Amino acid sequence: MIFRLLPILIVTSLSACVKDSSKLKMIRRPYVQNVWADSASVIWKTNVQTDNCHIMYGINQVYADKMGKTVKNPDGTFTHTVTLTGLQQGQRYKYTVYNDNVMLDNSEMNFIDAQRTDSTVGFSFLAFGDMGRNPYDDGFPQVTATQILALPRHPDFITALGDIVYPSGESSKYDEYLFGPFAYAFSNIPFYPALGNHDWGVNPDENFCKEWKLPNNEHYYSYNYQNTHFITLDSKDGDFYNFAEQKAWLINDLQQAQGLYDFIVVSLHHPGRNCTYKGDGANVMTLYPIFAQYNVDLVLNGHAHTYERLHPFDANGNVLEQFRNNIQQYPDLPNGFISITAGAGGVLQPNFTPDGCNLAAKQYHRGHFIQFEISGKKLTAKAYDLQSGLVFDQFDMQK
Repeated sequence: MIFRLLPILIVTSLSACVKDSSKLKMIRRPYVQNVWADSASVIWKTNVQTDNCHIMYGINQVYADKMGKTVKNPDGTFTHTVTLTGLQQGQRYKYTVYNDNVMLDNSEMNFIDAQRTDSTVGFSFLAFGDMGRNPYDDGFPQVTATQILALPRHPDFITALGDIVYPSGESSKYDEYLFGPFAYAFSNIPFYPALGNHDWGVNPDENFCKEWKLPNNEHYYSYNYQNTHFITLDSKDGDFYNFAEQKAWLINDLQQAQGLYDFIVVSLHHPGRNCTYKGDGANVMTLYPIFAQYNVDLVLNGHAHTYERLHPFDANGNVLEQFRNNIQQYPDLPNGFISITAGAGGVLQPNFTPDGCNLAAKQYHRGHFIQFEISGKKLTAKAYDLQSGLVFDQFDMQK
């Protein structure tokens, strides 16, 4: 990579190249996607088309310049994407966003942490679902975003458990209900969402898939981070998107992952067996034998707007009784996995009281998210209350 010092006078003088810069406005702050050890993408939106889009980025005030691509959206706005390559793993890169050489965003929150590949260093990720709710009604996405930014350890990414934007996954609601409240989190924390039933209220290929830059077909996909393999599924309305095809893909993906990773995490929107007000998900439960056979450790879901961590399950959805009495420290689970509902990242179900069901190791009915930390062969999970910022549930898994 070729670096050069950022010449302030040159940037200032180039602004004269813009035909009418007074009309140019950023209508969505930059957000980062697909941040790996050597590459990352930065995306933002403007109200008018420009001749070029680019970012200046680098370490310790030494900057490189990278041009990007622009796509016109159906609503007449413009999405700009710059993909950076040749990053140095483990380094933090500051970036500044430009259109037609006019600086649009130079926030201190604009940074990229290139993935660290050494699993002994470890990493952290967040999990929560059901977040993009109207903050002027009964939603609280802004509270979630505030607590994320207050965490003592900065998360490397977020796996989002469906119902990304209410009421129907429309692109027109993304800025008000999601990108607005999470603006200063998404500018430095990659976001890997699953599709939920509300996201299927409109054609997701014309809405959800156009808002994100995700692997595979974006409905279901997988990625790796250090010693952990992540799988995101599309459970649609509980009946799954292209279920037979997706199930075959899942089996093949898990087969390819065997023996290569210390942990495997599956994210989707709907729960299988559970104690919430939603009822059991039959199609999810048909995947339990696959999860158990192929060494899945965690199955994370939203859908129910509450928190519920279940005792470890076997392939048939029965509690592994030998782990019932110690709910905070788990060994490697042979032919078993832990299922967690974390569905109150932006809305809480009213008039619901957890019933103390014997499947559950922990139930909690307040807004929340979970932070997982993986270092070597140890996983630690901490669930945070959104109002107090305190940890209300915690457990470890030692391989």
